[in-house]
Amino acid sequence: MVNKSKLGSMNLVDFFMLGFGSMVGVGWSVAVNGWFASGGGPLTTLIAFFIGTLLMIPIGFCYAELTPAMPVAGGAVAFAYKAFGTFPSFLSGWFIALAYITVLPWEAIYINDVLALMFPILKTGNPLYSIAGVPIYGKGLVIGIILSTMVIALNWVGSKVAAKVQTYLTGLLAITGGLIIIFALFKANPANLQPTYVNVGKGTHKSFFGGVVAIFAMAPFFLAGFDTIPQGVEEGGAKINYTNLGKVLVGCIIAAGGFYCLIILSTGMAMPWQEFVELKRPAIALMFPVLYGDGFIGSCMYWVALIAALAGLLTTWNGLYMASARLLLGMSRARLIPAFFSTIHPKYGTPKGANCFSAIATLIGPFIGMGVIDPLTIVGATAFVIGWFAVALCAIRLRKTDPHMKRPFKMPGGIKTAGIGALVSGAIILSTFIPGLPGFMGNLGVSIFFIWIVLGLLFYFGSSKYRNAVSEEERIASIFKLKK
Repeated sequence: MVNKSKLGSMNLVDFFMLGFGSMVGVGWSVAVNGWFASGGGPLTTLIAFFIGTLLMIPIGFCYAELTPAMPVAGGAVAFAYKAFGTFPSFLSGWFIALAYITVLPWEAIYINDVLALMFPILKTGNPLYSIAGVPIYGKGLVIGIILSTMVIALNWVGSKVAAKVQTYLTGLLAITGGLIIIFALFKANPANLQPTYVNVGKGTHKSFFGGVVAIFAMAPFFLAGFDTIPQGVEEGGAKINYTNLGKVLVGCIIAAGGFYCLIILSTGMAMPWQEFVELKRPAIALMFPVLYGDGFIGSCMYWVALIAALAGLLTTWNGLYMASARLLLGMSRARLIPAFFSTIHPKYGTPKGANCFSAIATLIGPFIGMGVIDPLTIVGATAFVIGWFAVALCAIRLRKTDPHMKRPFKMPGGIKTAGIGALVSGAIILSTFIPGLPGFMGNLGVSIFFIWIVLGLLFYFGSSKYRNAVSEEERIASIFKLKK
């Protein structure tokens, strides 16, 4: 049983900061010029993120309806269990777990990259080894391990501390991000958006539309994070207004999508985008000395952008770590994976077993480096979308099979809205698996994806005795935290 005296401490502001901070991570700060290169320009990128945000709203409404109706750890695991039963519940949870787990090493990799710019000594000396042509340096490896351990320790001692750190860091991210947008707009010139489309050698697309599709396929990875809210909602306790929680969830999507669009537009107009593409990471920090020179403003904004990058890294890293551990806890509580994942720390009341698994994924990051970032991104994006597709189907089915279920928040449009979410997410999933399409995840991505499926099936079938050791009624009581 989770110790609620230690965990029931999150309010609506904390939930908004958890969702927004998990969505608006570091990608915009370190990789926005890479997006321009991948999509053939800032306009293709802007359109892809704008459309992506609009299409995310129906999916957000599905979560907004189901989360207050079933406010338990695991989120989609509980939704799918109630809607479809045991194995579909496992599939939903395991793919969402893949999405979260890919983010953990992703953030560990990028924070090393940002710190190496601030402290070049981290990339000096002879590299220990290389992966995908990218060298791994000893000093950077040590720093990555230390920072990963700090995130692990923060979540080990409880969500109260982790949630408050998330709130403060997200506030810092919002302030610094706002300054970046303002000072980039001071130098804005619409002529810098020209040419509207050019394939600069990154991607197989040959047209403006193809560039939009290429970015649209990876946008879910950067628009994901609102679905961390269902993983922490159990810890809000009775004090949470669940109707408002649904609004907060959708509000996170709109706020994060708006932030991304403003960042893309402001940086795209600040300097000729084909020059911006050539800047190293983190591009936005390096952009300001170019725009303002090496004087006071240029130097200050350089450091503001670096602080924003670090804040964004930590909010996503911390938020997704919290979510991954609680998702695995929910899956184990449903007896879909081994009992180890639902063991609770006797002192801190945190999910000990699930935290160990998430810790391993986090610590892998510093060892593999930037060479695997692209495959991790597209695999993570696909896994997120599979989870959204499952939740949309759950919302549709439960509207039909359990129309009288208590729903503190009801999505506008009902089944039609959920149907739009299912169609959109289904189309994105198909595009990532078809070779030749701009959104194809690549052979390495496909390999990672299917290795994860095999691992999950081993967990699922390996826990069959654990699953069958209790009655269906006992399992339902455990999943939904019902009083016996």
